[in-house]
Amino acid sequence: MTRSMRAAAALLATTTFAGTANAAIIDASIVIPDSEVLINFNNTGLDWVYVGPVAPNEFGQGEVASPSFRASEGWRAATAAEWSLRPTDYRAFTRPGFAAPAAVAGFSDHSSYRFASEYWSNFTHVDLNDYAVGRVTDGVNGLVSGAPETIYVRGSLNAAVPEPATWAMMIGGFGLLGASARRRTSTAVTFA
Repeated sequence: MTRSMRAAAALLATTTFAGTANAAIIDASIVIPDSEVLINFNNTGLDWVYVGPVAPNEFGQGEVASPSFRASEGWRAATAAEWSLRPTDYRAFTRPGFAAPAAVAGFSDHSSYRFASEYWSNFTHVDLNDYAVGRVTDGVNGLVSGAPETIYVRGSLNAAVPEPATWAMMIGGFGLLGASARRRTSTAVTFA
């Protein structure tokens, strides 16, 4: 084989396999868009993000970062009570107006499904088949090895705010308390 043929073969191999290489992690200074997050899931006051197809740091640096990588956004591992409120069905991350995708490995369609693997890892996909059978972790709860899917939680930034009627009732109650305190008759003390 001539030198130019070897160079051409090397170039072809490089470009062929470069397309399958993992992506770079999106810098932690770039906030994960709410469009990639389950906001206030089931009115629990918790947001959930689908992070990636393996447990945190299971296979080394760059695979899936721990929640501390984006702690400035509030992401963390769940408490046991919060973990019991997690989305247990992978279809919960389906975007409104789209059919739930099939439970397959290597799913990478952001247009119909919420996940943020590029913000946490060098992966550009998630494995819905693992989530579908309950192979999920946050590095503390659930499976912590064997390549489970990773999700993280934070307190919802969009938690429920009391409705105007609730505010009116509360203010009215304080007003009644104030009025009743004012109406009390004071006993005059006289000195002889």
